[in-house]
Order: sequence, then C-alpha cells, then structure tokens
Amino acid sequence: MTRHPRLAGLALLALLAGGCSSPASPPPRTPPSPAAPARPAVDLSIRLIPDLLHAAPLLTPRGELWQLKYRLNLSNDGARALTLQHIELVTMRGGAVLERRRLERPLLARQLRPAPWIVMRDRQTLAAAHRWRGELTRPKGDTLVGPGEAISLTRQHSLHRADELPDRLIVRATTGQGTSELSVEVLRHKQRVTLRLPVQGRWQVLAGHRFDETHGQAFVRSQTYAYDLGRVGADLCTHPPDTDRRLNASYLAHGQPILAAADGKVALVHDGVPDNAPVGRRPSWQTLLNRPRDLAGNFVVIDHGAGEFTAYMHLARGLKVTAGQKVRAGEVIGRCGNSGNSSEPHLHFQLQDGPDPLRAAGLPARFSDVTFQWARLRIHAPTSRGIALPAGAPVAPGKAEGAVDLERWLVQK
Repeated sequence: MTRHPRLAGLALLALLAGGCSSPASPPPRTPPSPAAPARPAVDLSIRLIPDLLHAAPLLTPRGELWQLKYRLNLSNDGARALTLQHIELVTMRGGAVLERRRLERPLLARQLRPAPWIVMRDRQTLAAAHRWRGELTRPKGDTLVGPGEAISLTRQHSLHRADELPDRLIVRATTGQGTSELSVEVLRHKQRVTLRLPVQGRWQVLAGHRFDETHGQAFVRSQTYAYDLGRVGADLCTHPPDTDRRLNASYLAHGQPILAAADGKVALVHDGVPDNAPVGRRPSWQTLLNRPRDLAGNFVVIDHGAGEFTAYMHLARGLKVTAGQKVRAGEVIGRCGNSGNSSEPHLHFQLQDGPDPLRAAGLPARFSDVTFQWARLRIHAPTSRGIALPAGAPVAPGKAEGAVDLERWLVQK
C-alpha cells in the first residue's frame, strides 16, 4: 500500500502525549521523577468535524427533516499500523439508546478516505490542505491505518421529527489493539435573530448544507450550514443563454445589492480583492497562502448580539460599510461579486458564532418572510416561522402572489 508523506502533516491532528514510567528504585540522593501520564490503551484517536455538532433543519419536497452530518477523523498516534475492524455509532436521548449502527470492514473499506480537512488552527492550514488534496488518495479495500496517518469517514442521520432528535452521539472505533471512544453532545441551536433574505428579487439556492453538498461535507467548521445564492431568470439559469459565460457581467447576480439580513453592528470587513476573471478561474494557492483571508474574497461580518453573526462573502470591491458601523435590516452593505475562492458571481451566506468567517463555528440558519418554489407550487414562510432554505429551489423575499401558507403545506406532507 502506498503511503503519502504529506498526509500526516496535512491532517495536523494532535498526538496524545506518552512517556515511560519512573524507575521503581531511583538512584540515591536523586529525587524521584514524576510519574509520566499513562499512555492510552489504544493509539487510535477520534475527532469529529464539526466539533460542535448541531441538529440542522432541512426543507425538502417531503417536508421538514432534521439532519446530523459530520466527518469522523481517525488518527493513528502510535508507532505500529492498526487495522480498523468496525465502527459503532450510538445515538442517545436522556441516557437511553435510540439507535445503534455498526459499520463493518467491507463498508469501511469502500468509504474510508484520507483526512486532509481539519478544524483549522489558522487560515494557512486550510489553504495548504486544499493545495495538496489531489495527491491524497487511498487504495480501496483497505482498512489499514499506518503510523501517523489519519483517515476520514462522512456520516449522516436523517430524522423526520424534532422529538426524535438525540442529545448525544457516541462513536466507538475498534482495532486489533482495542476500542477507542468519543462522546459528543448533540446541540439544537435556538436562533435569536430574525433573518430576512439578504437579496432582492428571485434567486436560487445553488448550494445548501445537505449531506451530498460541499458545505455539508464539514470541510470547514464555519461553512457547515452555509448557503450559496445565485440570481436566476425565468429559465432558472444564472446567466442568459446568449451571453459570454466567461464574463462576470454576464451573470444576473453580478453587481446586485447585498443586504443586511438583520439589524446589527459591522464586526469585520475585508475589501480590495478583485473579481476572478475569466469566470471559472480562482486565485492561485500561492496567493492564498500569502493572503489566506482572500479565500472568502471581499466580505462583511455583522454582529447581531447573543453570539450570532452573519457573514457575506465573495462580494465585489467597494463595500458600503465599515467596521463598527450600525446597520439596519435591508440596508445595502455591498454588491455581489466573484472574489476569493469562487467560480462564478454568487453570494455565500452563513450564520456563525464569532466574527471570523473562516474560524468561527457555523450555526444552522432559518429565514422568515420568504417564498420558495417546488415545481409549480409557491410556498410562503411568514415572519413568525423561520425555515431553512431548500437546496436547489428558487427563493424570493416576501410573499409571492398565489403562494400557499407554509403550515398548510407541511400538514399535507
């Protein structure tokens, strides 16, 4: 099996400290050495990304669901190779077991991957991990974890009712050396700020946080529950068919006003990053290693109090607000652009628990007074009822003509 020397460096998972016990009979006149911490019985450590696990609401054609999605990073901190035999996933509520899932070696052999994505220590870590991800391959049919290696596995749990949600997830990974265990609290964020769509007109949810989407893969903890919004026409295309797709100006979203989703105070701004041109070109990784904040392009972060912040990324140069400025919901804070790690003009939006758009923890976001569309049916969520934006669906602020009430639609599901 081929091993990759960069893998251990990119994973950057903390090694557990180990040492030798003090001598039983120390030499005379020499103070006894303090006892070293006991080495864990199993060298396989488990880490969950995101490290703060939230139950996230999802709006689907079948109604509203709840989803737990996460990435397991398993790291061999010892000097000998370990063979992963099985992984057990246990969800609990109030101390009682709700469900047990046991993943055996045949399944693990197909799904295990290298672990280049981590909870970031700094932005350079993120840029370096992405820079080398193409070289991180793992032969199929192998559950061997070499010394210093880290492997990764993505999982999800979908639930139909809020009262089915667990309050704890336990992960047990068994090798020939023994079993490692990780116990994580499952959080359910109670959103305090009322969010409105930060755009005008008809847009489409190009990417949400379903398990099969990039945001939902938990590569970066701040983007776990993020949304990508693109302006669309009647044909649901982000640009007219007779325009040059290589030009930013051809896209309906480019230059559109981006609005504050709620009242707050501007916590952070980053300006001066040019739009990527032609469309499809992204900044070089050499540039991002030197200026890692440019990953998010031009951005604005607004503090809404109670530990809730909204971030607006990939904006055009020439932001309309400055740090410390108070803003009102609906106020223009910038224009939609194609800056940073972006392949076409769009808005990347996320709710988070701190001001840094790359290092804060992401939070599930609900929006109020919004109309979305499934097929030919338009559904309106009122101000009093926030919803997660449905992936792939057209959305618009306010109540569209002929839209049905959300609660009425949900009852029919």
